[in-house]
Amino acid sequence: MYLVTFRLAPGEYDAEFHELNDAIQAAAEDTEGYLGKRTWHAPDDEEVLVVYYWETLDALESFGADSDHERAKRRWTEWYDAYEVTVTEVVEAYGSGFGEDANPFV
Repeated sequence: MYLVTFRLAPGEYDAEFHELNDAIQAAAEDTEGYLGKRTWHAPDDEEVLVVYYWETLDALESFGADSDHERAKRRWTEWYDAYEVTVTEVVEAYGSGFGEDANPFV
């Protein structure tokens, strides 16, 4: 499994951002190998972390080639003050305490 962590400092969002964001999410969900996402908002500032879960690196790369996703990457300065993407391969995942929600993507 692969995790893509998208860390962002939001800027100003307009209608075009929301339309493009919705199209990108739909493209992710339509990509074979997409497992889901989780979003966290920092309590002390506006920073947001979105973690996307992918079954394989090929699935992630397929999504990365989506035309809407490519367009959004070129235009990031219009909507974000800053962003950072980290791609991580999961070697092992374990734990307890979250019940049925412990690891919903595996």
